[in-house]
Amino acid sequence: MHNLHCHTHLSSCAKKESTLQVMIGALKKADIKVAGIADHIWDSKVPGSSGWYAPQNVDHVRSIHQEYSALSDDERAGIKLYFGCETEYIGQGRVGMTPESAELFDFVLVPPHHFHMRDFVRPSGLEDAAAVRKLMFERFMECCNIDFVFGLAHPFTVLGYDGRVDEILSGYRDDDYREAFAFAKSKDKSIEINVSSLHKEGRKDSDGLHAEYRRMMTIARECGCKFHIGSDAHEITRLTAERFALTEKFTDACGIVLPEDPLNP
Repeated sequence: MHNLHCHTHLSSCAKKESTLQVMIGALKKADIKVAGIADHIWDSKVPGSSGWYAPQNVDHVRSIHQEYSALSDDERAGIKLYFGCETEYIGQGRVGMTPESAELFDFVLVPPHHFHMRDFVRPSGLEDAAAVRKLMFERFMECCNIDFVFGLAHPFTVLGYDGRVDEILSGYRDDDYREAFAFAKSKDKSIEINVSSLHKEGRKDSDGLHAEYRRMMTIARECGCKFHIGSDAHEITRLTAERFALTEKFTDACGIVLPEDPLNP
């Protein structure tokens, strides 16, 4: 299995001990053959950064190459590693990266719904479930229009609304998801099956899987979307074989066939 969404200590929200060396060791232990490093980034060339994002600029994130160069041949062996990034989308066409900077990375992920970031990604007064759904849908569609983005990180994952996952997601009709994922397919965007999202709160179906995410991803597969797995791990405790076993069960249940290497299928 692959894992195209890992954070190292270069992401301010990751554990400081999550060095590249440590993360590679955990990925190998979990039998991951292809992995992508996707630290959080806001390009200094783009105005409007938050105080949290500002230090995580292009030079900071690309310093991961120095860590990689310092590894031994044995430490590098047995895993194919890509160096990407996860930038930010804050609405109205504003994305935290220039197309020119995007070319410095193997891939770029963007999260349409980092709604835990109040007054930056999400308006602080946004509480009504229907209004949340509407903005999530709009942001998803807008992110599909960012040409240099390879994949959409944890699409339709409800962040910032603890205890309300089912309330929000159950309001989407199947046709809403069909419209969204058909558009993603037309724009050649990869849909992330986010390991952390599968473990979030929510009603479970008879197979013990997250019912709303299964409905969503099954429709995405029916629309012909391409997919990648992303652990969204910020520490090695999120890189266990047990967590990926649930992901494999989930993709099988949705009828999704995954490529060994989503960047070179």
